[in-house]
Amino acid sequence: MDSGALDWTRSADPIDVLLGEHRTILQVVDEVERESRRLEAAAVLREAFWQDLLHFADEFDGKLHHHKEEQLLFPALERAGLQPDSGPTAVLRDEHLRTHFWRTRIEQALQTRDRARLAASAASYVDLVRMHVLKENQILFPLARKLIAADDLERMHREFRLLAADQRTHYWLKHPYALDDAC
Repeated sequence: MDSGALDWTRSADPIDVLLGEHRTILQVVDEVERESRRLEAAAVLREAFWQDLLHFADEFDGKLHHHKEEQLLFPALERAGLQPDSGPTAVLRDEHLRTHFWRTRIEQALQTRDRARLAASAASYVDLVRMHVLKENQILFPLARKLIAADDLERMHREFRLLAADQRTHYWLKHPYALDDAC
């Protein structure tokens, strides 16, 4: 990594952390788009790639990133005055649900080995994720920097760190090297 680049995993600013996670998510959807083109051109289904995507969508995007937004950022914005039922956070929560819908469609197509449906579902997933990230990066996060008080941002940062520690623990408990009950 460029020494001048921000290491978002160590940032004390929760918005920087979310922006960094968005960069990771966008790198993944770029790979999904490339793999979809390979699938359409050569009709080769690399199942391991798609399984890795499903795992990423569940663990990183769903359990870690969306959790930070829905359980910490969005409520802080709503306490600062945004409407939870009709404002930007309601729209973004709905997009999180739609992202999960397309993730499920990818899984279904993979299970049936339906290459055309897999490519189409992946294209919809990629388009939705890119549009969603753009909205958050250009509208929601600048708004959060204006509306959320410094002490709330500090509290959010502490919660982010706890979530990251929980995720690392969860990984090792589920990892193949973890001790099983027989030990």
